[in-house]
Amino acid sequence: MLYPAQVFFFMPHKHSTSAHQSPMIERCLKALCTLASVLFYRDRRHADWLYEKMNRPETYVFQFMNVLYYLTRKPRIFKVISLVIEPVYGCNLNCSYCWYSITHYFEHKSRRTKFMPLSLFKKAIDHSPDSVESVAFALIGEPLLHPEIHTMIAYARSKGLRTVLYTNGTLLAGNVKARIAESGLDVLVISAEPDSNNSLKHRGVKLETIKARIDDFLKIKPDAMEVKLSVVVHQDNVDAIPDIENQYRGIIKHIKLSPMIRYNGTRSTSRCIEPWRGSLGILTNGDVTPCCVSAGYRPITVGNLKNHNLNDMISGPAFKTCLTDLTKGNRPDVCHRCRAYQRKDIPLRVPALSGKPRITH
Repeated sequence: MLYPAQVFFFMPHKHSTSAHQSPMIERCLKALCTLASVLFYRDRRHADWLYEKMNRPETYVFQFMNVLYYLTRKPRIFKVISLVIEPVYGCNLNCSYCWYSITHYFEHKSRRTKFMPLSLFKKAIDHSPDSVESVAFALIGEPLLHPEIHTMIAYARSKGLRTVLYTNGTLLAGNVKARIAESGLDVLVISAEPDSNNSLKHRGVKLETIKARIDDFLKIKPDAMEVKLSVVVHQDNVDAIPDIENQYRGIIKHIKLSPMIRYNGTRSTSRCIEPWRGSLGILTNGDVTPCCVSAGYRPITVGNLKNHNLNDMISGPAFKTCLTDLTKGNRPDVCHRCRAYQRKDIPLRVPALSGKPRITH
């Protein structure tokens, strides 16, 4: 059976890659990402973040249908386009704004194992829907702490999936550095503060240490691997963002600005598009969530990978009930508490389709 997008673009579908994508198609897709970034995030700087997950033309059709389902209040998604894997629940740092520094106080910590077993990871990849294009290693922890992270990356790549890894960069040295460089990873995103003062205050690590790790890795990485920076934007560092942009100009092309999320709200009446974005988060213990943001507080779960396959969960009653409740305004506690830092000159954390941004300072 062919999907409409495949018929239109005459492209293979099952976990196909974009390695041989024509320059014209690439330019068209990047133009679509720029348009979507301006319309939905009110800033063109999120365009690269969108393209990072979507390199195949058919994925754009799938995502368009997901957004259409959200707008028409359908309690289902059209296709899942990406997985966000949590290989590690834990970190070698204790950043003041990180979800892990908050979640370790909550009762669900006892349900999360520190490392995702390799067998569970392979099950997630082997049973992922054909529509999935990318896998990101992220969520609540430092992926480079996992002793088999390079094996996970290589396995996902062997199945034709794009791979993205988010790290604080401190462990990117020695054998870890070499293994990541050789793993076949498509995109490495290193999170950093924009200046030395904030790095010490909020992360407890010298910015010079992170910069040295980045510079060393750039010397050995393959040409095909992209290295990017990510800044968690908050009140203390927002005015220092030009510092890191100037420091890495001509060295690193893309810097993602990610407004800080806090769980200090009381009540929300806004509809949120997050569960309709076609991304599923898989936690270390196998819990599956359609909202990666909720993973930092009390995760909204629709099943567990140890007991069910992803396809069964996507079409199952728990997922439908979750989306039905959200459509009707029956939001769980985490939705009411969720707040994103925002300023007019910073991209939104959640698309503008979700209504008036919920702001915290």
